[in-house]
This record gives sequence, structure tokens and C-alpha cells, in this order.
Amino acid sequence: YSRFYQDLSDRKQSLLSYADTLHRLREPWRISAFAAQVGLMDCPAGVEGIRLQRDKALGLSREAVTRLKGDVQQWIALEGPYLAARYPEWAKAPVVEAQDARSALELAQGLADSRLPRCRSLLAAAAEETGLTLPDTPKDWPALLNLLTEVKELAARFKPGIYGLNHQPLVTALQPRGNLLSRWAANLSGDYRSAKSAVTAELRAPGKLSGAAAYAAVEKAAEQIRQWQSYQPAAGPIPAAPENLAELQAAVAACLVDLETLEKLAGNRDWRLLPAAQLAELAARMGKQRDLAARLPQIRELERGFQAAGIEPVIAAIGKGIGVAEAPQAVEYCWFKAVWEEMVFADRQLAGFAGDTHNRNQADFARYDREHLEHSPERIKRVAAERAIATMNQFSRELDLVKREGVKRTRHLSVRELFRRTPNLLTALRPCWMMSPLQVAELVPVGGNMFDVVIFDEASQIPPAEAIGSLARAPQFIVAGDERQLPPTNFFARAAYDEEAAEGDEEEETGLALTADIESILDAVKALPVREQMLQWHYRSRDGRLIAFSNTHIYGDALTAFPGTALATPLAFHQIDLAALAGRSTVSHPDEVEKVVDLIIAHARRNPQESLGVIAFGIRHANNIEEALRRRLNEVKEASLDTFFAEDAAEKFFVKNIERVQGDERDVIILSVGYHKAANGNLAYRFGPLNQEGGERRLNVAITRARSRIHLVCAFSHHDMEPGRSNARGVELLRQYLEFAASGGAELGGTLGDESLNAFELDVLYRLTERGIPATPQYGVAGYRIDFACAHPEQRGRMVLAIEADGASYHSTPTARERDRLRQEVLENLGWRFHRIWSTDWFRNREETAARAWEAWRQAVELADKADAGLQGAQPPTEVSPPPAMPSAPAQPGRAGPCPIAVFPGEPITEYSRDQLTALARWIMSDTLLRTDDALMAEMRRTLGFKRGGSRINAALQDAIAAARRQ
Repeated sequence: YSRFYQDLSDRKQSLLSYADTLHRLREPWRISAFAAQVGLMDCPAGVEGIRLQRDKALGLSREAVTRLKGDVQQWIALEGPYLAARYPEWAKAPVVEAQDARSALELAQGLADSRLPRCRSLLAAAAEETGLTLPDTPKDWPALLNLLTEVKELAARFKPGIYGLNHQPLVTALQPRGNLLSRWAANLSGDYRSAKSAVTAELRAPGKLSGAAAYAAVEKAAEQIRQWQSYQPAAGPIPAAPENLAELQAAVAACLVDLETLEKLAGNRDWRLLPAAQLAELAARMGKQRDLAARLPQIRELERGFQAAGIEPVIAAIGKGIGVAEAPQAVEYCWFKAVWEEMVFADRQLAGFAGDTHNRNQADFARYDREHLEHSPERIKRVAAERAIATMNQFSRELDLVKREGVKRTRHLSVRELFRRTPNLLTALRPCWMMSPLQVAELVPVGGNMFDVVIFDEASQIPPAEAIGSLARAPQFIVAGDERQLPPTNFFARAAYDEEAAEGDEEEETGLALTADIESILDAVKALPVREQMLQWHYRSRDGRLIAFSNTHIYGDALTAFPGTALATPLAFHQIDLAALAGRSTVSHPDEVEKVVDLIIAHARRNPQESLGVIAFGIRHANNIEEALRRRLNEVKEASLDTFFAEDAAEKFFVKNIERVQGDERDVIILSVGYHKAANGNLAYRFGPLNQEGGERRLNVAITRARSRIHLVCAFSHHDMEPGRSNARGVELLRQYLEFAASGGAELGGTLGDESLNAFELDVLYRLTERGIPATPQYGVAGYRIDFACAHPEQRGRMVLAIEADGASYHSTPTARERDRLRQEVLENLGWRFHRIWSTDWFRNREETAARAWEAWRQAVELADKADAGLQGAQPPTEVSPPPAMPSAPAQPGRAGPCPIAVFPGEPITEYSRDQLTALARWIMSDTLLRTDDALMAEMRRTLGFKRGGSRINAALQDAIAAARRQ
């Protein structure tokens, strides 16, 4: 067995490992590889080539990215992407505090309203006075003011004639010399004395002037004339400072200070290069954009967050390559890309995944698992037999008693007495006993815990009083049942009830009221601290719509049922118009009885291969249907009908009232309500057992007996029942079920999926549809939906292929057996063909994976056509490696080789060593037949040639047998 189970374990571990690899949440991102792949399915335009900063991106969690997406949306709403185009004045402003924004607004408004206009006005006045063409850019204003200041300072000491001198000869004559001798010689020269005298003569106040001062004055005058001429003076080359110079200096200084501060706040260092008029307009616009200024600190805060998160490459492309609407998705996509790449590099299984190999592993696992289950009964029986042999060896007296009882012909011990005398052997020989609670009390003595566990099946119908005796005979118990189906009732205790005495509705209702529910062992154990486990898979219905109503209204959508391959509804609602009847009875109208009989006969003729059952809500109605059916069969006299209604049929036809149908199931069920309106058109709200407490349980049992189809026969519809009129839940559910059946199941959503699809599923659906495959996503209604159900191209009401992906539904199934074998097998048993799409394959190569799905659909259509033509073909074989055969017991057990010792018949037992006798015992046991120690000892004596055994022989052989069993 070791190789088989090792291979089974390897395949199982591979499947579990892949599911874990694909869906395990990875830290620190808090997403799975599957989620990353889904996130990469829909690529927004403009993100090609954009990569986030790896270290920063990999440090983000899914929650952080979600917040960033919200931040990007907020940034866009705050007009972050439009700053440069709509608000160039603020585009570079590094405003981080609200106070900075307010300061910038005040400075801009002050410049526009007063500072710049005043400067321009004073400059215009100075220009008119001096005749200069003054500059209009603030950057040039300091040089102009410096010139005017120097002119004014020079004019304070010298007369205007200083500007009329021949400056170049004077500069040459007055130029200081380098050494003392040179300076002495120059000072004695006539040119020097003449030049000094000429400059001194222009002093406003008489006085002396040193040569150095005269030189400086001439040089300044020459430089001022040169600068003055650069401003294109209209009044001549003689500089003269304007009268408003001091006022102009103060205005320009204040304006430049404000402008410098504003440039820092706005992040624009070149505004002083702009003409004053343009700068005034800019400042005016800036001062009016108060709403933006108020938003700007938040915009900058968001942008700092983008920088810290490393998504700046995406932010920079918004409005350029990336559309504004796609910006949040682009952030998430680029993050998914970075995370996915990291996952692939870090996870070998993800990087090396191959769908074909995984399919083979899955198919191998399914085959191994089936073979394991097929052989498990034989293995269990072997273990039980070995235990029985061991018990026989241990309790030889009990064995002798059982043998004696076995050969007796009369005067046997009672089973209870035999249990008492052989408590160990009897349970070893028959480890599992199946009895009713009353039989347990009769046959099994109390005490000693003769059984390890007692199991109650259909526990909802076992009263606690009947179960107590069984509970006392084992230390553990398992209670299996459905609390939403029929509880124990007093129905059968009223077997003597004479229904013919119930002439009217009141009488029948009184009789039915005697079926009041009583507590079951299932209800009782709920008060105990026991572990509960709900069995969620529903196998009976071949179409999920048959169980959908109960699943929604009774089980809270906790059941998992599988959809059938037909789009046509399995529910048929037959509402009949009744002829008027005299009297006040509203139970079992003859017209409804005849309609039910018509349906029965039609089914027997058209679908004799399908079993049929009829469920009536009342006893009288059930009896009337049976009587009418007998009359009809006597009238038609058809052999085929006799065959269908034969008592020895595997699943014989039945007509039962609602109280007696639990545990039954048939391919087709006819459910006849049997109640109708009175002659005056009023509907009496007396529906027999449905009016009782727990009536919803009875309805639940009735509507869940069918495997393939239900025919609901009723003389009224849900429109005739007023919602909320009855306090009985069973009555309200009847109204809802009438509506459900009348709609063919559409009232609960029909067969079309209504769940939202993720990007992966949308992409698959698009490409399947693009290839011409009529695919319906999320197909099903009762707890389980097929990811994509594909219809026959010419028979759109017929589904042929179920396609499942490995998304949330795949991962939510807890075990590999359910996920990778059972779901597929259940669907195939319902007529589906099955195909799997692995998301990793799809992500890497969509076209090739879609092509394989198309081929699977084509083969499914082909097989369906062959089945229609009577040429049923096998499902295309999946390429799998043949599993090793499960070891099984040989048909004719043989011993391992020849006898391991030399045997000399007649020689005393002392001629054989203990090891030889032990080897002989092992050799005999190698044929795998189970023997008691006495039987094995007898076989050893025959092999050694002893006709009988003495004390020495038996002691030696017993010792060898014990040694062999230990080995």
C-alpha cells in the first residue's frame, strides 16, 4: 500500500499546495497571487512602460493602495492635474500650510492693487522729468535707482558742468601712479595741475579738491553719462535726478520685497523678468484664485504622499498618457504588476506552473481517490476480521459458547442473554448492528458500553424517550437528522381514526390536529454541548431549482446544489378550474383528483423509465386519488400500465399524504394541494397539516422529494392568497411556493447568474463569446454556481459544458476531494462535460487557453449530438499517468515460497529450535488467511506430522505463534 498512498498523497499535496499558493494572502501586501492576476487583467491605457519604485511599491499593502486610489481621486477632484494648464501662477507653489496660501494671496492682491501701479506711476513721472526711457521690468529697477541716486549725490557737490568736461584726458592726467617717484613727477606736471583745476572749478562750494577726489569725480561723471545714455535720454546727455527720487526708491524697495516673498511662496523665481503690466495682471489673477489657494495645501500634502509611496511615475503621466478617469486604476495596476513580479520571482511553484501538468495531477488524484474509496470496504472488513480473530484468541470461552449455540437446533439462548454472556466476541464478530430504538431495548443488555458509538439516523423522528435506551449502551453518540423536516408525530397512534366520519372541513381539520409535533432526540441534544456539523451538499435533485425554494426559505441558502443541463424549468404548475359543487366542502374536489390521475397515466405512458410518486396534502385527498386511479386502470386495461404500477418495481409508484412521505424520493413527484375555494368564491385558510405548528417542515418534505421534475396541481394561485393573512408559516410558504412554481423558478432568480464578475471572469466571458461559445456566467440558483455554462449552438435550451476557473468558488471548497474530484463528478453525473481554466495559464497566454476551452466545448457538442443519435460515446480521455494498482487480496491465497525448515515427520518437537518454529508459523501466516491461535496450531501440527498435540508440543507451538505475531 505504501507506494499507492504515497502517490495519492503527492498528488493531493500538489493540488493543495497550488490552491494555497494561488489564494494565500501574501504579506505585507495582503493580497493573493490570484488577486494580483485579476488586477492585471484590465490594463488601462497609458501605463505601458511605467514602473513604480520597486522598494516603495513592495512596501505597500492592499489597504494602502486602496487609500492611495482614493487620494488620487481626491487629488484629481482638487484639480491637481490641471494646475499647470489652468493655474500656472500656482503650478510651482510649494505651499504646505494654509497661512502660506493666505500670505501669497495677500501679497498678490497688494502687488496688483497698489504696489505695482504706484511704482509704475512714479516711474512714469520720473521718466517725464528726466526724459529717460525707463525700464518696465522689476529686475531692472534697482540699477536705475542706483544710477539716479549716484547722479543726485554727484549733483550735490558739483555743478552740472562736471558732465560737460572732456573726461578722457582728465582721467588720464589724474590717474594715480603706482610708486612714489612716479606720483611726485606727475603731480609736478602741467597736465595734472590743469586737470585738477578744471574739476575743482565745478565744485558748488569753493574749496580745495585732492587729486584722488578729482579723479573719482571725473570717473563717476563719465560712467553716469554712459549709463544715462543707455536709457535713451530725450533731453540730452546731462544726467539729472528726478524730484520724486526718494518716494520712488521707497515704493520700488517695498514692491521688490513683496515680489521676492511672493516668488518664494509661488515657486517662480523669474517673475521679476516680466513687464510690470503683465506682472500686475498675473498678480491680479493669482489674488482672485482664493478657492484654489485654499485647496493647495491639501494638494501638496497628497503629492508628498504620492512621492513617499513611490507612485510619482503614474502621477506624472496623468492627463498625458493616462486618462484622468483611469488614474486610480492605473495606480493599482502598476502596483499589481510590481507585486506579481515579486511573487513570481519568490515562488517557484507559481513561476513554474503548467496547466497541462496540473490537469494530469488532478486527474490522477481523482482516480487514486476513487480507487481508495472502492477498496476501503475490503480493507475495513479485513481489519474487522483481524480484530475478530484476536478476540477469539483472547476470549476462548465466549467462542466455545457461540459455537455451541451455532450447532443447536432448538432451545437457543435469547439474543439478549447471548449478548450478556459473550459481550466481547459478539460485537467483534458483528461490529455494526442496525436496530430500531425499541429493538435495542429488547435485545441489548444495559451496562458495559458494549458499543463504541451509537448513531441515530432520521433523528428528527425519534422521540427522546425511545432514544434513552440506546444512549445508555455506548459512551458516544452521533445524531443525524434534519430539524427542518418532519418531527415525531402522533399520526400513526391514530391509526384507528375513522376518516369517513369526518364529513366536513372542521372534522378533517380536527383529525389532522391530532398530528401535533412532539420533541425529537435531535431537538433534545441541541441543549447539550455537542459539536454540530451541517452536511451542505444536496445530491437528490438533478436540477438546482428543485431545491432552490427550500434552500432559500428553509435552510437560509446554506445548501449546495448543482444545476442541471436543461434550461427548461423542472417545475410545472397546473392550475385547474373546478366545477361548482353543492355543499360547503373545500377538500379533494373530483376535478383535481381526475387531473392528478390524468398526469399519472400520461407519465406512465410517456416516461415509464422514470419513477413516480404522488403527494397529497390530506389523507382524504390521497385516498380519493388512489381510488380514482384504480378505477381508471380497470377501464383502460393496458399491459404497459400494469408493468409500470407493478408492486415489485425497483421504485414502485406511490400515493401518500404529506405525513407519510419523509424518506421517499422519486424521479418525478406530483404534488396535489387538494384544497379549493368554496362555492361563494372564498378561499378558506384551512390547509390541513400546514396550519399546524411546524407546517413549514411538512411542506419542506413534500417539495424536496423529486429528483428530476415536480408537477404542482392546485385549484388556486398565489394571487388568491393574501400575504400575512395566516400566522402559520407553512401557509405563507405555500403561497410563496405557488408563486415560485408558477414562475418556473424565476421568482428566485432563474438560471441566469446575477452575481458581479471580476476582471478575470469578464475577460474569460468576453473571449469565450468572441469565439462563438454561448456562455452563461454564474449559472445556477441553489448555493452553487458554475462559473461558465456553455450551451449547444443549435439547442440553446441545452447546456453541454461546465467551465470552472480557480477563483473564489474553487478556493472556498475546503478539501481537495470536493474541489478536484467530487464537484466534477457530480456535474458529469448530471450530464455535463467539464473543463477547467487555470487563471495562471490564462494570465500568461489567453489565446491558447481560450482555444483549449473552445476545443472542449466542440467535443462536448459532438458528444451530445452522438448521444442524441443513439451513439453514446465516452468522454474524451484525459492524458493521465496510469496510477499504480491498489493492492488487494489474491483470489487464491498462497504462501511465500517453500517451507522454510526441513520437516521430519515423527521427530519429537525438541528437534526444532524456537526460531525454526517461529519461521514455520510466519510461513503459514503468509497466505494472509485469518486463523485463530488454535487453528494455526493445528495447521503447524499437520505440517510437522503430529497427529495430536501434547503439552510439550502445544507449549512450543504456542510460544512460536506468539513470537510470529509480534514480528
